[in-house]
Amino acid sequence: MSCDYTVFSVKSSINNIGQKRAENEKPPPSVLRDPGMTIIQKLIECFFKRKWLGLLLVLALVIGVGVSTLYRGALNPKHRTDITVYLKAAEMIQIGRFNHIYGIENERNWHYVYSPFLAVLMVPAVKLPLAVNVLLAYFLSIGALAGTFVLSRSCAARPGGTGWQIALSAIICLPLFLNTLSRAQMGILMLFFSVLVFYCYQRRWKFLAGFLLSFAVAIKISPLAFTVFFFLFKKEWKILASGLLGVGLFYFVFPSLVVGFQMNWELLKIWQSLMAIGSSDKAHTIYLWSELFTPFANDNQSLYAVVTRLVWPSEAQFMTGSNTLIRMASSAVSVLLLGLLFLKKLPAPTAATEDRVGLFAEYSLYPTLMLFASPVTQIHHYANLYILFLAALFLQERSPEKAPARHGLLICFWVCAFAVVLGYLSDPLSLWGVPLWGSMLLWGAVFISVKK
Repeated sequence: MSCDYTVFSVKSSINNIGQKRAENEKPPPSVLRDPGMTIIQKLIECFFKRKWLGLLLVLALVIGVGVSTLYRGALNPKHRTDITVYLKAAEMIQIGRFNHIYGIENERNWHYVYSPFLAVLMVPAVKLPLAVNVLLAYFLSIGALAGTFVLSRSCAARPGGTGWQIALSAIICLPLFLNTLSRAQMGILMLFFSVLVFYCYQRRWKFLAGFLLSFAVAIKISPLAFTVFFFLFKKEWKILASGLLGVGLFYFVFPSLVVGFQMNWELLKIWQSLMAIGSSDKAHTIYLWSELFTPFANDNQSLYAVVTRLVWPSEAQFMTGSNTLIRMASSAVSVLLLGLLFLKKLPAPTAATEDRVGLFAEYSLYPTLMLFASPVTQIHHYANLYILFLAALFLQERSPEKAPARHGLLICFWVCAFAVVLGYLSDPLSLWGVPLWGSMLLWGAVFISVKK
């Protein structure tokens, strides 16, 4: 009797396992049921099926942009590239004029505004011809972008079917990518580190995740610094500890080996004071005002800058008044949104249970929030929106077909996409902060869609 019962139980268990496996292998609600997405998905998959055509287009784009970047950055007398700024600071380090890195200008009167770590890191490049440096920076960004796309596949629930979603997110961000690539800016590199840190966290390489995060933040604070709150809210103490170790190494130890501890400390204080005054009422009194800090540059798409442009009739009147109320209000909004993220946080993943899509969507909200919260967010920094677009597509795909949230998320996705692209191309739209408002709309939609 017991033997029969055992056999029956085994058969029942096998049937249950088979049924669960069939349910797991059943594809999620397909985006093909949304007519608009059907055409887009089929067009993108057409290039995937004809790999030679897709590779040819990508290769032509890489070569074309590369030639343009080389000409603009090295062959054109105006040197339209940011790499000359980094090289000027590195040159001051090389010749021993350490205290000049924040005062030296390149040919276009731009100044270095990063931590001493990046200047020290760039010292070996000073001896290379400018054309070589421009090409190295370009191919570094191309490699980082390719790495971003490869790592993005691991963020989906079903990595095998994510190609068209990655491609669509990249196409929307293409104008921002091209801007970053052609001027040797940091946007794509920071995007790569955003995805790489999450990949390490997902793989439970916690020490490496924190170490890479600190390395990226030491190069450029925005937008990855806010991801510290993601790990803090999840009580990922190993990641925070390794990140703290990296901060000590990249901000203090490594630069001090080159310039000395006392000089590095003085440079850090200068850098910190420049960043602090940049969002104060006295920002217009320093040399970085028109170059970086002015909220009246249409390119500045931070919440603080956009609201300031909408409230103050002119820059001249702004300089004679106080902007404390707007500064406090924009900071309060950022703190409020950060508090909502704390309340909405998902449990930390384990080997047994992990909502990969939900976790990635939650993670994408943190660096995006810093784009809004920072007093200076130039529109090319919005290249990091790639991960928010990708998270929205992943969330939308797994939602029930007729769920209102599915269609609402899709609407917010396209509103944001058009807002960012049109705002990038149109000065009047960027003046009114259209990229910012569209991005905040999608941020809110993704936030609501993340299930606690």
